[in-house]
Amino acid sequence: MLSPTDSPSRISFYKSLMVMFVLAVAAFIVVPNYLTGQWTWNTIQELNHLQELRVIQQEGITLPGWRTVTQQTGEIGGRKWSIQGIIPDTVSEPATPQNTVWVLLRPQTWHQDMPQVDWVDIRGFQQWTTDSNRSLRFTVPDVSPDAVDQQPVAINARFLRGWNQQRTYAVLQWYAWTNGGNPAPSQWFWADQRSQLFHHTRTPWIAVSLLIPIKPLGEIETVRSQAAELGQSVQITLTDNVFAKSKA
Repeated sequence: MLSPTDSPSRISFYKSLMVMFVLAVAAFIVVPNYLTGQWTWNTIQELNHLQELRVIQQEGITLPGWRTVTQQTGEIGGRKWSIQGIIPDTVSEPATPQNTVWVLLRPQTWHQDMPQVDWVDIRGFQQWTTDSNRSLRFTVPDVSPDAVDQQPVAINARFLRGWNQQRTYAVLQWYAWTNGGNPAPSQWFWADQRSQLFHHTRTPWIAVSLLIPIKPLGEIETVRSQAAELGQSVQITLTDNVFAKSKA
């Protein structure tokens, strides 16, 4: 570790060592690819377990503590989504707009399918006005095969209010993938590039949008804890049913 007393020449030496180390790592990866002509980014590798991803699109998911009251595959923005209404198992009365949470899922269903403008598509489909946009973080267990310290993985999601003349929802949205999740497509892109470069595999993704009903123009913070718990349950369920299998 550098100290305030280190001379400029010594600092420069440390920086040079760091640059040399980075170049050595890059050469270790790039040179074999150059010699064989097998560049990771020249061809898009096939996805494993496409069947599991397509089942999610067609049938939705089963979440512990929740009961599905309706599920169908619908088109939003020209793309197919699983549109699923759920209510807590503890609710004995019939499903109503006030107690039904909507789980919208768009899984990657072929190897060239990339995250796009999914959040814009949903806003247009619902004819929403959106505001109160902020971040919400929750954690899930690390299921990577090389995990040694079992530190939880942080998932970042966008948390906002969406409302029209009929309903107001607290909305939680993110792209879920193996040991990660973020609402920005670029974050998935870099995760997928790392998978291809270092492990010669793909990182499948699923767009998740949770719609939790709240009072007309109500505050989304009133359901923050519920949104975090539900987001965690969705991410873990997707990992168990898709992402863990896709690494096999």
